[in-house]
Amino acid sequence: MSHLNPLEKEVLIRRYKSNPTIKIQDFCTTNNVSITAFKKWLKQYEESGLEGLARADSTIPDVLPEGIDRTEEAYKREILKLRIENERLKKNYMLQKKEDGTLEYIRLKPKNSK
Repeated sequence: MSHLNPLEKEVLIRRYKSNPTIKIQDFCTTNNVSITAFKKWLKQYEESGLEGLARADSTIPDVLPEGIDRTEEAYKREILKLRIENERLKKNYMLQKKEDGTLEYIRLKPKNSK
């Protein structure tokens, strides 16, 4: 099998982890991956996430875009930001710039009274 890119490896790892009843040997045989390599990917993914799956000799220099802070705290802040944004969107809020340049959240539709 040809070398898989980090995203393909991540898909396999997620598929494997989503089915706790499957044996690693059966999963690897079905997906034409060596057990040794797959275990190595699991370990790399657990330790470093998607970046850990990028091969050292790969032509892919970085998995993340340039300028992204790669610390664990930065990831936690980004996740929190996205969760807040997601909740605001679920509740129909949108960010709008006022005339004085400040930002405020406005409700897109009035809340249903039912």
